[in-house]
Amino acid sequence: MSQIKTKEKVLEVENLRLSFYTRRGVYKALRGASLDLYSGEVLGLAGESGSGKSTLGLAIMGLLPRNASLEEGFVILDGLDLLKTLRHDSNQKKFNIKKNEKKIKRLNKELEKVRGSKISMVFQEPLTALNPVLPVGYQIAEAVYFHDPERLIRRALSRNRVDQEKLRVLLTILKTEGEEKFIQKIEEMGLNGLDEQILSIWRRRDVHEARKEKMILALANVKLSKLDEIGISFYLSGGKSVPIISRVGKNALIKEGYRLAVELLTFLGIPHPEKVVKLYPHELSGGMRQRIVIAIALANYPKVVIMDEPTSALDVTIQAQILDLIKDLKSSFNTSFIFISHDLSVLAEVSDRIGIMYAGQIVEIGSAREIFLEPLHPYTKALIEAIPTMDKTSLKTVPGSVPDMRYPPQGCSFSPRCPFVMDECKLRQPDMVKVSETHSVACFLARKGDKQ
Repeated sequence: MSQIKTKEKVLEVENLRLSFYTRRGVYKALRGASLDLYSGEVLGLAGESGSGKSTLGLAIMGLLPRNASLEEGFVILDGLDLLKTLRHDSNQKKFNIKKNEKKIKRLNKELEKVRGSKISMVFQEPLTALNPVLPVGYQIAEAVYFHDPERLIRRALSRNRVDQEKLRVLLTILKTEGEEKFIQKIEEMGLNGLDEQILSIWRRRDVHEARKEKMILALANVKLSKLDEIGISFYLSGGKSVPIISRVGKNALIKEGYRLAVELLTFLGIPHPEKVVKLYPHELSGGMRQRIVIAIALANYPKVVIMDEPTSALDVTIQAQILDLIKDLKSSFNTSFIFISHDLSVLAEVSDRIGIMYAGQIVEIGSAREIFLEPLHPYTKALIEAIPTMDKTSLKTVPGSVPDMRYPPQGCSFSPRCPFVMDECKLRQPDMVKVSETHSVACFLARKGDKQ
């Protein structure tokens, strides 16, 4: 825990209670879900289908339908209460879907600049997450253009001002003194925006060093066209009222966004990225599409990325590649991840901590080691026993099924399926209890002196 204590808390979810109002009744999807996410960690969320994992991820993003009502709780990111607009009004006795729809629209407007820049999401099916009629490079470029057009301007102008002599000086510093001194020199020369272009080439593992040097020196030969210069100048002057020139400005920045897309896809291990950026989603394999979605999610260096079962639609070999990629991203980007999966063996590969969800609540949370070697909740134990291994002759299953969330059990949600159920379990819900500095569980059997 000493490791976690020294880390900055980037996201806080507290007592989130979310219901969906339907003709068939009120579904209590989240019933007091709480979690903290720290800088640079991967927090895994596991549980059966219907346990509320994806709903929690979508609720954190504020991506909710018009029949969703937030009764209680909050989501804090960078000091901002993301769901403040949606929180239930205590004076409103009855749910009104028209009023709620207005709240959802207002919330979406408020979070336009937050989603994609401070927090982003990788969805389960990449083909439906991408626009089928736009090249993938354009989709990455547009994500940066919408949130940070100044970044594209800096990149374009700095490359336009640099010559080979300056690039040779920068290369020498990069090779002899390292990246920190190199970035300092970039700032001294007033070439901000050039650093990520050079570093993206320099960090490539698939290219020989001599080839990298040639690619970096070639940056000096890339000049802005007169039309692009006019467009960028007009954009900088704030003159967006003239449609034609304003469109030229956007086109100039989107061109630069394509170059940024090539760099991102290179980092994500896609071969021939300069060709891939011109392709459409249907022309790519499932693994490549998932990398494109990850590139869009990471394009603006968000603090938090939520990944909703990003490997479930992929075959085993591609799944392994994506998991390796996520490990690399954790160390290369200053980003924290929430990784949602029904597969505990996948979470074991990438997670620092794991939370177990059941019936809209987190029933156990701890380090990956504690969850697998010292599980305390009967549901966690049942999930681990259900993992297929080479030495198992038959697979164990968790008896019963998840409860109907219109009528959740009165006491512990897992009590109808639990082999250790007691009378107390049927009467009231157990509180989350800390059993160690990093390990908490909501189970009456976890009290002092009790053994399972």
